[in-house]
Amino acid sequence: MGYPGLGEGGILDPDEVLASLHSAAVEGRASGASPYAAFAHRTKASAARSRSAAAAGAAVVAPAGPVTYATRRLEIERLIAEQRSREAEAAEAKGDAPAAPKEKEKAREAEAWPAARTFAVDNTEGYVEPGKSKPLAKRDMTLVGLGMPPVERTAAGWPAASAAVLRALAGKVEGSKPVYGTAFDYFGGEEEGRAACNALHSLYTVSTIDTMLSNFIVPLQLMADRESRVHCSLNLNTETGRLSARRPSLQNQPALEKDRYGVRKAFTAKPGHRLIVADYGQLELRLLAHLSDCASMIDAFAAGGDFHSRTAMGMFAHVREAVDGGEVLLEWDEAAGAPPKPLLKNVFGTERRKAKVLNFSLAYGKTALGLSKDWNVSLAEAKETLEAWYSDRPEVRRWQRTVLEDARRDHVARTILGRYRNLPDIASSNITERRHAERAAINTPIQGSAADVAMLAMLKLWRNERLQQLGWRMLLQVHDEVILEGPEESAPEALPLVVADMQRPFGSDLRVALVVDAKVAPSWYEAK
Repeated sequence: MGYPGLGEGGILDPDEVLASLHSAAVEGRASGASPYAAFAHRTKASAARSRSAAAAGAAVVAPAGPVTYATRRLEIERLIAEQRSREAEAAEAKGDAPAAPKEKEKAREAEAWPAARTFAVDNTEGYVEPGKSKPLAKRDMTLVGLGMPPVERTAAGWPAASAAVLRALAGKVEGSKPVYGTAFDYFGGEEEGRAACNALHSLYTVSTIDTMLSNFIVPLQLMADRESRVHCSLNLNTETGRLSARRPSLQNQPALEKDRYGVRKAFTAKPGHRLIVADYGQLELRLLAHLSDCASMIDAFAAGGDFHSRTAMGMFAHVREAVDGGEVLLEWDEAAGAPPKPLLKNVFGTERRKAKVLNFSLAYGKTALGLSKDWNVSLAEAKETLEAWYSDRPEVRRWQRTVLEDARRDHVARTILGRYRNLPDIASSNITERRHAERAAINTPIQGSAADVAMLAMLKLWRNERLQQLGWRMLLQVHDEVILEGPEESAPEALPLVVADMQRPFGSDLRVALVVDAKVAPSWYEAK
């Protein structure tokens, strides 16, 4: 009861904790001690006083602070940042300042790592070591390094062997025209190089299979009920307001192109029933167009067709000249047969890929620095491409600036329905925390608004009396997708009802139409 911030029933009161930490930070600044050390001292002293007061039968009341939670936190962060700055200056004056990141990297590269490492693993094979009469629970396994330069390192400094690293080493070994990875040259090329890349590819494949089994297939088998149905727990606990699922995470199913075992085929309707799987098309981009009132994006969506090709045409002058000059076609209806001329996406694939990446990345506050790392290009080239995108969509840049200004003033970001996300770190003295909060300020109105749309659509479907009469009910919501189940004979009538409710979740139209792709199928896999 005497600990600062500990209220009735042992529940921490954040206001009281922050009030005590704030006082401790002020004391620490005056005495030169760490704010956290001062806080610990205050806590112990408070506990001692409380025990004495309790023994005397007195009531202990924690003083209420005069300022708000957010104000206290910002003040604490400022005081702690000042303390850290003083500690760093003192360390530098003594000559024991921490090494710069690049110097640390050089020092780590220079260290001699062992050529082999031994691990204690479960003795699942029942191996009996020489001189032993029975198998032990554990056995030693020694891994010997290949001596290759590390592609990446773990946080502890060891050479990493993640799936991404194995892919980089192996390359694309399948198909008639394989493109081998960095291991090819290291092992001398030719047969040895090919064999090494094939072996590393097999190791990568084993890791993906293990991930597929542990994350998807086994949980579904273990958690199915007597009727072979799986019931997950849906939680409203994400920062953007989207639903999350656990035990099992049905929202985390493998992408179709990576689903080698067809996991979605296991999700089937019961006999005599069908699934309706309805998915919003480019929901977040359409919301960005609406929120920013971007004329270029609104026109592109209204025209339909290949949105990313239209973006590339707006970004790159030479692509627009090729389209206007009739050298390439912006898009083509495949139902009409073979196109008379090459398509933009086939001739200017690089430009279209960059346009597609930017379309999605900028909605999440991606910067030129982040893009330069993703594309492995210079910062100048990334900035140039970024400017090309904004030049065709200046309204988006103005909207992002306005959103950031509002977030810095109010310390919150809001969705289309007015839900808000607290962003206390947007005023942090720590640049990493501040940049993260700024990206969240831009991202929340888009992802949060997408969550608003999905939630409103679910409510409309749930309240739809005709769907109830036809026997249809919702099973699951996955990101921008809703899955319903109902009688097979009423599916033709139910499908347009589902689409209509999802296209107008607000009851009124947005600046951009919401497109819904919906199908009736016996399984989730066939609906995709």
